[in-house]
Amino acid sequence: MKATSAVTHAVGAPLRRMQAVRSKVAPQAPRLSALAPLSKIRSVPATGLVARCAHRSTPSVSTAAAAGGNDGVAGVGDYVDVHYTGTLDDGSQFDSSHDEGREPLSFTIGEGRVVPGFEKIATGMSVGEVRKERISPDLAYGEKNENMTAKVPVANAPEGLTVGAVVSLQNGMQATVTAVDDEFVEIDANHPLAGKALTFEVELVNLVKSTAMQVATFGAGCFWSVELNFQRIPGVVSTSVGYSQGHVENPTYEQVCNGNTGHNEVVQVTFDSNTLSYEELLDAFFNKHDPTTLNRQGNDVGDQYRSGIYYHTEEQKAAAEAAIAKMNEKLSGQVVTELEPIKMFTEAEDYHQQYLAKGGRFNRPQSAAKGCTDPIRCYG
Repeated sequence: MKATSAVTHAVGAPLRRMQAVRSKVAPQAPRLSALAPLSKIRSVPATGLVARCAHRSTPSVSTAAAAGGNDGVAGVGDYVDVHYTGTLDDGSQFDSSHDEGREPLSFTIGEGRVVPGFEKIATGMSVGEVRKERISPDLAYGEKNENMTAKVPVANAPEGLTVGAVVSLQNGMQATVTAVDDEFVEIDANHPLAGKALTFEVELVNLVKSTAMQVATFGAGCFWSVELNFQRIPGVVSTSVGYSQGHVENPTYEQVCNGNTGHNEVVQVTFDSNTLSYEELLDAFFNKHDPTTLNRQGNDVGDQYRSGIYYHTEEQKAAAEAAIAKMNEKLSGQVVTELEPIKMFTEAEDYHQQYLAKGGRFNRPQSAAKGCTDPIRCYG
């Protein structure tokens, strides 16, 4: 994958963490100029609330809360589908999954993919139960941070920008124009709901217990399109892109692209083993890419694009060995897919997660609906 401008608007998932930058964001939220070049910005079509992305959060729910508890109660590690409505203290609604055409929000409790306060609401719920709670900013999108603002020379900005316009930075981050003069455009990349308390009314509509879920990891080239391919498979409950099989702890995207860490771009798939088998995922893996090209998929060249299956159990190893042997028979022994135990997995930067479903390079979201067969545009 090449470094490109990108819009990271999330579709139908206002609580998901904010897709932001390619490089790791330190806890102290460094200045935008330290995150990635701000040499170019471009205007973004107004396609909805930027509030439909959430910031990355760390799991905040205690593992004592329902973990390993009642089979009918949502706990840490369980996959849930919820409908919700979010309102501000003045009573105004900022988002709702009940809007026409929207699907329930899906996530795994404890993974930090929704704001911490929302996880706390969902924990302990039973299917059909409804809860309404107010959460403070520190459990929502955080307080507003002045370090998430910057000035960009007018020469590097599109003509005609006005206050309130949404722009996309070269690093993929979205920001709102807050001021314009003859020399600079001032932008603010804080989440629009930063600093605000939020009230959520949540209904649990589906629950898959952690005991039914398994994890699989695959490398098949650029992880953007590979992830979307797995997202569409019924029985897949969540996906995460990242880097594995290297020798450097917690590498950044830039380090992996330089080819010095030994990592591969991978997709980690959590699936419901009651409805989807590991063998079916192996079929999807081989159908998605060319397993005969060494360190290359299409125009993407480098060892971070190699074909690989990284097993989590001995059962997965045996199934993968059988699948590779079958493919070698079909492809005259040309398969170069590596088979190794999973190691050194690091989740990729928030910006990369569900990239194509959120719009990709050209702000054209692609469907992640189960069973969707639309052609996948690799870069959006």
